[in-house]
Amino acid sequence: MINPINPSNISKPTKTSIFYVNDLHGQNIKMEKVYNASKVFDEFIPSEGVNKLKLSSGDIMLGENKKPNKIAAKFLDLIGVTATAVGNHECDSDPKTLFELTKDKAYKMLGLNAKIEATNPLKSRIEKSYIETKEDGQKYGIIGLLPPDLFTRMSKVDNYKDLKVDDFDKTIKDVQEEVNKLQEQGVNKIIVLSHAGNANEKRLAQETQGIDVILGGHSHELIKDIKEGENLFYGKDGNPVLITQAGKDADNIGVLNLEFDEQGVITKAQNNVTPTKSFRRNLIMKYFAEKCLGKPEVVGTIKSSCPEPENRIACENPHADFVADAMRDYTGADITLLGSANLRNTFEQGEISTRDIASIVPFKNGMAIVPLSEKTIVEALKFGANSVTQPGCKPGVLQVSGLNYTMNKQGQLLSAEFVDKNGNVQALDINNPSEDKTYRVAMDTYYANGRDGFEMLKSMDKAEAVFEEDKDHMVAEYIKKLQNEGKDIEIKNQNRITIVE
Repeated sequence: MINPINPSNISKPTKTSIFYVNDLHGQNIKMEKVYNASKVFDEFIPSEGVNKLKLSSGDIMLGENKKPNKIAAKFLDLIGVTATAVGNHECDSDPKTLFELTKDKAYKMLGLNAKIEATNPLKSRIEKSYIETKEDGQKYGIIGLLPPDLFTRMSKVDNYKDLKVDDFDKTIKDVQEEVNKLQEQGVNKIIVLSHAGNANEKRLAQETQGIDVILGGHSHELIKDIKEGENLFYGKDGNPVLITQAGKDADNIGVLNLEFDEQGVITKAQNNVTPTKSFRRNLIMKYFAEKCLGKPEVVGTIKSSCPEPENRIACENPHADFVADAMRDYTGADITLLGSANLRNTFEQGEISTRDIASIVPFKNGMAIVPLSEKTIVEALKFGANSVTQPGCKPGVLQVSGLNYTMNKQGQLLSAEFVDKNGNVQALDINNPSEDKTYRVAMDTYYANGRDGFEMLKSMDKAEAVFEEDKDHMVAEYIKKLQNEGKDIEIKNQNRITIVE
């Protein structure tokens, strides 16, 4: 049932249905389900009298590995997306690679707030906006935004030294100028594909005029329905602006049904967000994935598993416990530190293949063992703990192996202890930690380069060992080892992170 926003006498309403995705993060198994969801949209949303659009708000790719990103780039074409914002994970690879992956794709890549020098191959690929004209003559202006914090979310900043992203104050002004230009061309229905995060998107809705819809991303919000003051706002002209996002990791897709009056003002709207788990995997996408990646290898069986925590980056994640143990076992380190956001899927009961594992830990950063002092480890735990007080709880608490720690809901570290491989426990001094006492710590090279705000972990110059293999390989080998030893694999909470009031 369509919810009225601003009922009026409309002689010729323009009916519009938008299929939208965001932050799929290279989840190619789930993309097979999104593919089928898009085909349901094609088949069951009536085409007569309804203009259909398929749009993306970015972060469809993930990591530096070209093969899975090739699948992601092709995926948008296969489902018929006509435009996508450029997210931070599209920039995990270098500009030349991103250009090569997308140069022959039909969809537009949009980034109004990017200033790109001529030396960057993306100069000819990323546009500010475009106009999509439907058979009935109705025009839709589509604007795209990159994340304003792009360079804090990249592992290799130097790859993009010839690209700048405006701060959000300037972005708002530039969006308004672009909206004005589109309106001068007869466009009165304007959609922003934003990878700027929900807080910025709320500002954009209220500090501009002429925008009708903001399809958001980056902050991984799951926005259902339409609620005034939450995702229904009003621009400076008093007209409604709708904001929505479909969560993260291809867990959901969205369909936004709208009616516009002759002035391009939304009069009715319905926002449907549907879990992708209700759709089957698609054989065409599966074939394409296996053509790129090869046939997956079944490495073992998971005897039992547990659900992912509701907010996996703000508490202990049992699935991360297992990954951290695999890292520690493979590298032989005393301690492993793992970013909460590294995990993008979960272990499930039953047979598990290399492709399943790659969907759980899809980043391809490599691994390093570095000597870290007690002081550095404590600082990192404190920084991660403070995430629970930040918007979206980013960058997240540190998942660990070889450590236990306690924090409170105010983001304060209360205690920490080292647990050696024999189970012996030694308390860490969190108030006056030593700079002389050191531990061999394994972490991926993203964190060893001090990314995600963990500046204190920047230590690649001190690495005693660097592994080209990343977490997916280490997890596969760990499963094989446990199976060979006749051990059951149970994914459960190891009680390493305690959070108190």
